[in-house]
Amino acid sequence: MMINLKLLAEDLRDESADFGDTRRRSLLKVDGLRREADRLQQLFDEFLNLAGPVTLVRTAVNLGGLIGRLGTFLDPLMSSSQVELTIAVPGDTDSENSSVICLGDENLLSQAILNLAINGHQAMPSGGRLRIATGSSDDQAWVTVSDTGVGIAPGDYDRVLKPFFSTKGKGTGLGLSITQRIIHEHGGTLTFSSQLAKGTTFTVILPSAAPDKPAKTP
Repeated sequence: MMINLKLLAEDLRDESADFGDTRRRSLLKVDGLRREADRLQQLFDEFLNLAGPVTLVRTAVNLGGLIGRLGTFLDPLMSSSQVELTIAVPGDTDSENSSVICLGDENLLSQAILNLAINGHQAMPSGGRLRIATGSSDDQAWVTVSDTGVGIAPGDYDRVLKPFFSTKGKGTGLGLSITQRIIHEHGGTLTFSSQLAKGTTFTVILPSAAPDKPAKTP
């Protein structure tokens, strides 16, 4: 940001420069400053989400309905990126009638799973398949988000969920940390498995609101 500011100041001080050319170069630098300011604002907002207090508004959350609505929201993005999106609930029932229920904050859980889906999408720059599934077993409910992307290098396993770690050039490195905090605040866990060039699966385990019949994890 400081480099763009210095270059912009130099352009504006150069009285001998062609006005049209100066204006064009100045607009390019202003656009660069705007993008950098947006990135810093995103970083600041995500840091506040990570560091600030979390207040849960707990209700009975239908996880099948939740991922079904996320699927509808994500479908245009995935389709435009040649990513095949699949939503799976037990028994192939309508997602809104799913029996997978947990006690939690629906908005925060939706944000956590959305973060995982966006992370999967970003791991497939050339397209692929993204699968979001849910089910329950004993006193637990689970959600898995699987992609067929680039995978995670074994040397990065210990850092993936830590704040500010990112393999993306423009990433803030806070999305997965925020997701993990949301899940932990619900008394749950977030884990992952990955293979380079084959893809990654993130698994969210949450306490179930009411024990259900065991459902096999896909």
